[in-house]
Amino acid sequence: MRKFAMVALSFFVGMAIAAPAVAAPAPLALTSTAYKNNGNIPDKYSCAFDHKAGNDISPPLAWTGGDVAAQSYALVFIDTSNGGKHWAAWDVPASATGLPEGLKKGYDLVEPELKGAHQRAMGNASVNEQFFGPCPRSKHKYEFTLYAVKVKNLPGINKNSKVADVEAAAKKAAVGQAKLAGFSTAKP
Repeated sequence: MRKFAMVALSFFVGMAIAAPAVAAPAPLALTSTAYKNNGNIPDKYSCAFDHKAGNDISPPLAWTGGDVAAQSYALVFIDTSNGGKHWAAWDVPASATGLPEGLKKGYDLVEPELKGAHQRAMGNASVNEQFFGPCPRSKHKYEFTLYAVKVKNLPGINKNSKVADVEAAAKKAAVGQAKLAGFSTAKP
């Protein structure tokens, strides 16, 4: 009986060693070449660059899709210090792996790799269709959130939607998310 137990134990130990390891799912990751996570956002991407709020230069963003089955992506940029919802982009094609620096002004993103994507910012009509960067005048924390979305187009979102509407729809349709935080003290 003891010999049988030793053989059985050897068999199960051998199976455990021979069994392939199951890799953990790769997470979504969001980065920028302009600043590191929890670093300082350069003034180039804020109101300090041109001394007025809105119509700012968007920083370059890159992501890895991880192991999620995204049909599209959405991004939201908020001031976590006061809850200000600065900017959003949505219906970004699933094939995209980032946004270039300096997105053009306009509801529809015109960059060829972003065909079908849209953007919206806070503020009035003169600044609400381009990246709206930091302008806190004191130290605030800002956060980009990338949402991997299970639909190609966010339902119920259009040219009249606000950043908060995009954020709510992206959260509801998300199959994953990643964040990139930064700090700013920019003044106009």
